[in-house]
Amino acid sequence: MKKKSIPFFIVSMLLSLLANAQGRDFVIEPQIKPNFYIYKSFGVFGGKEYSANAVYLVTQKGVVLFDVPWQKTQYQSLLDTIQKRHNLPVIAVFATHSHEDRAGDLSFYNNKGIKTYATAKTNQLLKKEGKAVSTEIIEPGKTYRIGGEKFVIDFLGEGHTADNVVVWFPKYNILDGGCLVKSRIAENLGYTGEANVAQWPQTMAKLKAKYSKAALVIPGHDEWKGGGHIEHTLDLLNRK
Repeated sequence: MKKKSIPFFIVSMLLSLLANAQGRDFVIEPQIKPNFYIYKSFGVFGGKEYSANAVYLVTQKGVVLFDVPWQKTQYQSLLDTIQKRHNLPVIAVFATHSHEDRAGDLSFYNNKGIKTYATAKTNQLLKKEGKAVSTEIIEPGKTYRIGGEKFVIDFLGEGHTADNVVVWFPKYNILDGGCLVKSRIAENLGYTGEANVAQWPQTMAKLKAKYSKAALVIPGHDEWKGGGHIEHTLDLLNRK
């Protein structure tokens, strides 16, 4: 009995470590506004687990997803969960930049016939990395209208990446800041390997001025509730 229990314990420990490395399952937050939801997925960076905040919008035609789960293994389960919860399929995916926690692997959605959207710059970066590009090109500044809902994809300048965009939901007075905006509890700027730290403060200043009346600004990672995310991002940038 003891000889069998040791290998089993080791296997269990390894499986547990693997699960932690991949991150926990996604979590759909309680409804923010009618038809507007935030969901969190998880990943490990630098040996520490982080949450990634993303959004989906329920429309009369179907559900629109803004950024994909951090873990590719959760792509299908999120589609299934949304279908079960809202009795509607995901019909479109909008990526706010090229990283794994945003665009991820668009081929999964492309192969299912789900329309995928990214800016020309994001597609350029994805193609450079040998990844699938979107089926549609985002037009920054355009108001998209789908199934009775509307939103605007806005590019204000480089920051976290050269291609980071934000999403404005005028009906709900909510701004999805993506990874351009850090959480008010963030201790640093996070991954800056592809950042334009010199231009980031200017981009944030534009964002602050343009969306000063936003009732809620959603940062890309960690705690999204409360205010002060934009101000804290600027403070972190001023420390550089």
